[in-house]
Amino acid sequence: MMIPFSQEINIQIDEDRLRAPLKIDATVREELCIVFLHGLGGTHRYWQSGAASLQSSSIKVRCVLVDLLGFGDSPKPWCQYTLERHIQALELVLSQFSRMVIVGHSLGAALALAYAARHPESVRRLILISLPYFSDQNTAYRWLRRRPSGWMYTNMITTALACIFTRRIVGKLLPFVISSVPKEVARDLVKHTFLSSTSSLWNVLYRYDLDKEANAVAQNLGVICIHAKDDASAPLFGVSQLVERHETWELVVLEQGGHHLWFSQTQSCWRIINECIAQCESMGSNHN
Repeated sequence: MMIPFSQEINIQIDEDRLRAPLKIDATVREELCIVFLHGLGGTHRYWQSGAASLQSSSIKVRCVLVDLLGFGDSPKPWCQYTLERHIQALELVLSQFSRMVIVGHSLGAALALAYAARHPESVRRLILISLPYFSDQNTAYRWLRRRPSGWMYTNMITTALACIFTRRIVGKLLPFVISSVPKEVARDLVKHTFLSSTSSLWNVLYRYDLDKEANAVAQNLGVICIHAKDDASAPLFGVSQLVERHETWELVVLEQGGHHLWFSQTQSCWRIINECIAQCESMGSNHN
């Protein structure tokens, strides 16, 4: 059962004369905050049923669900969606929270990592689900072009055309065609623009080497990566290489589940999040 989110926050940013209020939904205030960042094409509703279950449990945390810039009900400015622009929007929203566990999926996992690198004082843990780590554009292209559809999504023009076609022609059919995610998540797949989708994909995932962000993360920050062996969108070998280079990182490999583990491996994801929350609460008690 879903519970209503009690607070809606709109934050204004002004960069190069661009005003961009970022929308989040948040539950009632608690000291420890769990921030959820969705992936490409997603919205805050990607997480909503699960976050509601967490909030209705005995665990005292505040859940914050974010619509990334260019997605969902957040603004969709005509601009290049770079990693720095995404992070700037997140900073002005998340700066009010001092103790955060950030859970990110795909694009959201990459942004969670980058945010933690810039704000080590406020991030207690990272849980990165299906993190796409390619190291460079050529590696991304080689991996994705193993399948015929990969050729479409490694060409910016065809990706943009596919985005426009999906939003304007077949958008209403998506809840009936896509069975791997809840219907409300499928409906939200049209709540972006071709520019927010394509430029985020290229600027944050294909062309950007996240190794720089990983190296900048605090050495004592606990990072848990959850990945499936059969993930066709984000290679297991990439995140494995990243984890091997950092002592405080942990990789949980699931035999199957694809790219959307939040839905296909719900119990495994919840177990890890609950363990993470318990560790953070224990650390907080020890400091009191």
